[in-house]
Amino acid sequence: MKKSMFLFMAIAALVIAFVLPSLHAADVPGDDYMIPKPGGDYEPRVLSIPFPHSVHADIDCYHCHHTGDVTEGCMDAGCHDLIFPETPEERRDIRYFEKAYHDQCIGCHRDLRQQELPTGPVACVGCHPRD
Repeated sequence: MKKSMFLFMAIAALVIAFVLPSLHAADVPGDDYMIPKPGGDYEPRVLSIPFPHSVHADIDCYHCHHTGDVTEGCMDAGCHDLIFPETPEERRDIRYFEKAYHDQCIGCHRDLRQQELPTGPVACVGCHPRD
């Protein structure tokens, strides 16, 4: 009885350690993922933005996907669905998708830079390369 319980626990530990993370990793977009531009009549000044997921692997998914649904985009979830701000106040509203991305991405990169840790770009051209 003790041997079978030990064997069961060992197998369960191996499944948790190796199988479950690889199942989750299969759902994560690769390093070639591009943050899409909004649809509709929106004409972006720049193309879609590259987002290397493996570089961000140490960050909990819920930090960015705060609704808990990692399959839904920021603009699809109704959180950051303001595409055409008409007033200065709307440009500063977190519903404005550009503000949401800039606050989240640049804010995190700046915080890491202040801590003298490796980080991503904080200047425009770092994410929006010129053609």
